[in-house]
Amino acid sequence: MNGPLAKSQGDEFAANGYLRCPDLLLSDAHSQLSGMVNEIAAWPESDARCQHYYELTDAGRVLARTERFLSNHHGLREILCEGILKNAISQLFGEPAVVFKEKINYKLPGGGGFAPHQDAQAYAYGTTHITCLVALDENTLDNGCLWFAPGQHHDGLLETDDTGCLTSEVAGSMEWIATPLPPGGVAFFSSYLPHKSLSNRSSSARCSLYVTYTRGSEGDLRAEYYSERDRTMSQHAGSAADPPRISTIGHFQGQGVD
Repeated sequence: MNGPLAKSQGDEFAANGYLRCPDLLLSDAHSQLSGMVNEIAAWPESDARCQHYYELTDAGRVLARTERFLSNHHGLREILCEGILKNAISQLFGEPAVVFKEKINYKLPGGGGFAPHQDAQAYAYGTTHITCLVALDENTLDNGCLWFAPGQHHDGLLETDDTGCLTSEVAGSMEWIATPLPPGGVAFFSSYLPHKSLSNRSSSARCSLYVTYTRGSEGDLRAEYYSERDRTMSQHAGSAADPPRISTIGHFQGQGVD
């Protein structure tokens, strides 16, 4: 299937489960996306157009993640449902792709990292998912860039602990590769690929946009996914034993707060 990626890049993705593309987006596209994400971050906490999630850092209660905003932001919807990123994902699938879910991880200074996990553990719908990460800020080792375990997506769902994360034995047996990105850099990765990130130990934000796609032949599953997410998240309303989550699995290592 034709698209913006070279055949060698498709082969690399198939072998490793991820593909780093630091120069895929033009600088004006990055600026446009950053502006739109800043608009969404400024939506009020009670705004029904999105779902904001918060964490506690040394700076106090700060925004950690925003979910389910695409239906209410025409500009982002136009870019993510029709543009170069979707075309690249479609090329990797070998068929037209459709958006499955979307989120913004802000990872402000002191923001928590994420334990080793597979996104597929949290997806009850669809058989194959590919996520596009757009680095809105520079992603570095200090501010908590992603780490991938190349090739481990071939083994399906791996052994997890009671939080839905990879067991320490499984995660410890893997080779992990850091994936820093410049502002505007893009990475694609399979939902079966184990990945993790550390906390933000720097004084600057590491904001990233994540958009997950499924095969068009499986239909539009976004509404079903978010309905299931709502049901699962309602089971973790927050307590001393089970602090508020920002995801359906317990991979977030920061301190979630209502």
